[in-house]
Amino acid sequence: MEVFKSPYDFSSTLSRIEKSVTENHMVIVNKIDAGERMRKAGFKVGGNYIFEVFRPDLAYRVISTQIRAGIEPPLRIYVYEDGGEVYVEYRDPAEVFEKWGLGEMGKELDELFRKIVLDALKKESLSS
Repeated sequence: MEVFKSPYDFSSTLSRIEKSVTENHMVIVNKIDAGERMRKAGFKVGGNYIFEVFRPDLAYRVISTQIRAGIEPPLRIYVYEDGGEVYVEYRDPAEVFEKWGLGEMGKELDELFRKIVLDALKKESLSS
């Protein structure tokens, strides 16, 4: 697991993650606003959101190498509020895919997912 504390509020973090996923040539397959669903059910919760992320060419690589590994994609990026702070978390793709003999592909994705999150969370310097 990789966990990062966001310097941004929840809404900004969501926007920045979504933009970074796209800029890093990945596809948001699904967006799940779990917090909203829980609030509608009457529970008091903070922000709780899941991005399901992958790409068709990567999915093809997975299933053409090990069809049963097709259960893994898309991978998730989890954004949540806890104790007044915002966090971004994901499972290491290498760990997810290792059991299927796809560790090298997982390592490539480790670098990409880390870049997605770090790009989204970096602070921009102010121009003078």
